[in-house]
Amino acid sequence: MRIKFLIIWIVPIQIISSCASDDAIPISGETDFSFGDTAEKDYMLFTRSGSSANGFVTGFDSLPSGDIDVPSLSTTVAFPAVSGGVSFRNYVVNQQKLFGGPGYERLVLDEEKIPTPAGIIETFGGGSSVAILDERKGYYTDFNSLDIQIFDPQTFDNIGEIDMSQAFIISENDANYYVDLILRGNRMFACLYTGATFPPFVYRSEVGSIVAVIDTDTDSYLGDIFRADTKYPGQPFMRFSNRVVDEGGNIYLATQGGLGLDANTGENTAAAILKIPANREDFDPDYTFQPQLQISESNAETIINSGLLYAGNGIAYTNVLIEQPGTATDLVNLPLMRWAKLDLDNQTAELVQGVPPNAGFTAGMAYNYQGRIFLTVYNATEGINALYETDINTNTGELYLNVTDGGIIYGFYEIDENN
Repeated sequence: MRIKFLIIWIVPIQIISSCASDDAIPISGETDFSFGDTAEKDYMLFTRSGSSANGFVTGFDSLPSGDIDVPSLSTTVAFPAVSGGVSFRNYVVNQQKLFGGPGYERLVLDEEKIPTPAGIIETFGGGSSVAILDERKGYYTDFNSLDIQIFDPQTFDNIGEIDMSQAFIISENDANYYVDLILRGNRMFACLYTGATFPPFVYRSEVGSIVAVIDTDTDSYLGDIFRADTKYPGQPFMRFSNRVVDEGGNIYLATQGGLGLDANTGENTAAAILKIPANREDFDPDYTFQPQLQISESNAETIINSGLLYAGNGIAYTNVLIEQPGTATDLVNLPLMRWAKLDLDNQTAELVQGVPPNAGFTAGMAYNYQGRIFLTVYNATEGINALYETDINTNTGELYLNVTDGGIIYGFYEIDENN
């Protein structure tokens, strides 16, 4: 019998249970991943309590590995509001003020590799997404306004906004705001959340997924695109800046789905990966990829994909559900998911061998640094809180970094060395 529960609101309640309404949904955005970049690299590791926003940020002058006792390191700093988000050049954007309150705050590493706050963007209602176009211009969302804000990535000053007053919303819903901003060329695709307010998150839309299209040359709204029979576009609960645009310009957009039965409508919409082709500004109506259906090891009825990382040459990674949860909170607390390697062109999927089960809605993060793929695994049952490095060719993973103390891995970022 299918278990009736609503999954899309459980992460803020279980993982961020002490957060106020200004604790934003974690950031997702599209940044520049230029392999072959010759700049010297530093790294930041964000870890956080499983029951509050309290956590640590640790700086490194080289790619860390092995067992890491975060609180014991001299380059670790404790902050009461750790969220993580998007990295750009020599800094990482935290999705709220590091000492609490709505806003975005950037962190740099000083000469000793100690994380140091270096600028704040004020918001009225918190936000959920940052996307940086280039050295001169970036974008962010503010829950207090449907308009998308523009900022200078170098000064961290607000320099304008995009008027979204003509954009499609469902006015009878309690909330309408953008949860994910994706850049491609001179276009930005803004994923709308529409539904119940925080908490809980209940996506309600009779027209399916809704994405606004924006011209970044003129910073103007162009229109909206829709995809019926899908729900909740973007990856608002994930704490990473992941690539979702392939080499040819195709966008692969993960939807959260209904992920259970909405008690108000009885509707159950499975999660799916959608495609916006390179030469179009609309969804491909013939592309609906549900990776979990390709995994014979899965006996779960509910269809989930958690996290999405494009790795190159048509290959991506996501978490799929292997065991059916008994309750909604099981998705956060129990290792019921596995990382899968996806062939986006042929719409096939297979589990990554050597990477253990994980609580995918806690650790649905993946990273691609200089062509090396790292998958995050949180498995409290086996005491694993780690990054696994994955070989694309053999589809195998090995333990690379394990946090022994200091909280759950909440973000891992490669940045330019701060000379």
